[in-house]
Amino acid sequence: MNYDQWKLSNPIDDGYGYNMLSDCCGALMYDDCDICPECKEHCEPIEDYEYEAAKKEAYEEMKADGERDEF
Repeated sequence: MNYDQWKLSNPIDDGYGYNMLSDCCGALMYDDCDICPECKEHCEPIEDYEYEAAKKEAYEEMKADGERDEF
């Protein structure tokens, strides 16, 4: 990779520096296995930033539901 390609590349799309986590509980997953080491079930591996975004979205939805229930 030359300097121009490196400068214009996106580290998220390149796949460098990100861990693969299970979509159920966030346990670290490896490329050769699709069984979650924590819950011992079949889980889809997703990148850690996708897992964090999904958890943040779920939290915000839960918080909004709680605020609606107060009224």
